[in-house]
Amino acid sequence: MELQTTDTAYVSRQNRKPNPKPKRKRIWRIFLTICLILVLGGGGFLYGTNQGLQMRRMLLGTVFSTYHPQYEKFMRLLLPQSEIDALYNARNHPQTVQTTIAQAQQDNQTTVKTGTTENIQVDTITTANYTAKVMIIPDPTTVHMVGTKFATKGQPLSDLIKENNGVAGINAGGFFDPSGRGSGGEMIGIVISNGNILSVPSGGKNVPSLVGGFLKDGQFITGNYSASQLLKLGVTDAVSFGPQLIVNGENRVSSTVDGAWGWAPRTAIGQEKNGSIVMIITDGRFYWDKTHRGASMSDMAHMFEKYNVTNAIAMDGGGSTTMIKDGELLLKPATSTSVGMRYLPNAWVVIPH
Repeated sequence: MELQTTDTAYVSRQNRKPNPKPKRKRIWRIFLTICLILVLGGGGFLYGTNQGLQMRRMLLGTVFSTYHPQYEKFMRLLLPQSEIDALYNARNHPQTVQTTIAQAQQDNQTTVKTGTTENIQVDTITTANYTAKVMIIPDPTTVHMVGTKFATKGQPLSDLIKENNGVAGINAGGFFDPSGRGSGGEMIGIVISNGNILSVPSGGKNVPSLVGGFLKDGQFITGNYSASQLLKLGVTDAVSFGPQLIVNGENRVSSTVDGAWGWAPRTAIGQEKNGSIVMIITDGRFYWDKTHRGASMSDMAHMFEKYNVTNAIAMDGGGSTTMIKDGELLLKPATSTSVGMRYLPNAWVVIPH
């Protein structure tokens, strides 16, 4: 995440009075007095209230989400090391629960529909802090995980959709990027596409990871599984990321989870009780709209709740957040590349039957 900057232009003024110093002193005194009041008042809020504590957590989580550790040292001014460690732990070792698959089967038995390009719906939600695009796909069996065709480089979402005969899609999992160039080439965690394992954690296919994935009949599940367990369950497409947003109809986002992730452009995927798939992205980082900081994980969970989603999980966000339908980029990604979007290791793509 790029930190927001503001460029201040100096504008020269004509016909000034011969001796402006007394006036300048008064202006500076007023300015410094206002600054002192703001600092004291803001400090009292930030360090003397529970709301202020959560605000400090959110600011730290926002820095975490940039994956720029050089900024994290400044966050010690906001929180003690014990709080920072707790947020790190909540981010890297989240508490998880497994989707109740038997209940999902019952919910979806009579509601799975045949999807076509025409009945994919896109809604827009606008708030003071972000704009969200919500794509609803009636047929869950049309949603598949696809991966880049290159060994050490990702592909734009537009290429991943086109090359797989898709009509729409969003970004999915994260990637190893030590140089920070956004090449999107080396997948992280578990990635399964059409029943084939594309990636596993460093420990192998028996090492569990937090994932979201689809069973053959279109049921979307989330939980802590190994690649071997997922294949035994009949999962055809899956990817690692998180945190979990909603599981078995329960909102899983606590204030600690919120603080661990802060505000940013977001991508997430879930399934309604009637079987439809809901994909949500938001803008943020003051990139597409200069007044939009981005969405929290609570924001994402609340939007899914409005669409009666029973299971949902966050995907990679930030500069990776991208959604395309029928060739149209629905929100400008918070990144700068020659193709206008980040190179991705994989994506959720809607491929009609």
